[in-house]
Amino acid sequence: MKKGIILFLFFLIPLFVYSEKKIRKVVDDIGFCTTINQIETIIKLAKPLEQKSLDKETEFLKGKKVIAAISPHDDHMYAGRVYLHSIPFISNAKTLIIFGVTHSRPRKKLKNPKNLLIFDSFDEWKAPYSNMVINKNLRSYLEKSMDKKHYIINDIAQSLEHSMEAMDPFLKYYNKNITIVPIMVTEMDFNTLDIISTDLADKIVKYIKKNKLVLGKDLNFLISTDTTHYGPDFGDVRFGLDSEAHKKGTEQDIYIGKTFLSGIITKEKLEGYANKTWKENIYWCGRYTVPFAVLTISKIVKTLYGKEIVGYPARYSDSYSTGILPAYNIGLGITAPFSLKHWVGYWSIVYYINK
Repeated sequence: MKKGIILFLFFLIPLFVYSEKKIRKVVDDIGFCTTINQIETIIKLAKPLEQKSLDKETEFLKGKKVIAAISPHDDHMYAGRVYLHSIPFISNAKTLIIFGVTHSRPRKKLKNPKNLLIFDSFDEWKAPYSNMVINKNLRSYLEKSMDKKHYIINDIAQSLEHSMEAMDPFLKYYNKNITIVPIMVTEMDFNTLDIISTDLADKIVKYIKKNKLVLGKDLNFLISTDTTHYGPDFGDVRFGLDSEAHKKGTEQDIYIGKTFLSGIITKEKLEGYANKTWKENIYWCGRYTVPFAVLTISKIVKTLYGKEIVGYPARYSDSYSTGILPAYNIGLGITAPFSLKHWVGYWSIVYYINK
């Protein structure tokens, strides 16, 4: 009888442990793929359209130590083509630190937090193929070692924020075993941004050294942002609402991406990005996330290798120019319109270590 009870408990314990896992659910199950069929359909539709420029990008990055990328987080039917120019090039690592935005929903819920990073305490995030597992060792190390005034742990904020979950289906498609550490970035001035990025970079470097990790193999970085949000819905009609306005808006995005976020990255460039987007109120939803993350990564590389990072501007597009991928009848949709009166821009920029 005792033997039977022991065997019963032996099989029951794994089920109990699994049921106790904290799993983050998907926020946007309309615009983002939640099934294997959906993500494979998006990639099947997008890849042929991007193959020529993907080949050019692959050739350029050949032999370079790629460690990070900027990627959009808009609906997959809109931005799926642009995701392909960032995700595949950094998804080979065992772990990704993903820097996300703090959009209006979590900001309102938390009464507009500032000068902070936001971590979560989930074990896994819901994703196609299998749940996205959190690298809890790295996350715990950062939480224990960073200055406590530089971050909070808040699952409500992370549960309301969609800017990182958008990447998970693509990451899972390319690497079924990848793990992540999601970090939301809140609004902060550049001096505070510099201070907190130094703290985070220092702790990541110590973790890398302690665990004998290799950038580009064991650890990479992914930065989430959509670029210009244009039209009356976003309160931005500075160029008008015709095709010429769209041309000027996208040219502005391209200028920002190539001037401040490409080539050899310096602190001065990132401060220039901040001055441009903040002072002119250009609505990149990652306008704090982008300079924070890129500066953090550049500090990590400088400390480890004494080198700079270089940004390769892989692909720019917007929701009006490309429209939607025809991924019909698979349970996927779009969460906003696209027109000259409502469009969103996207950049994929890939970062590698300068030789």
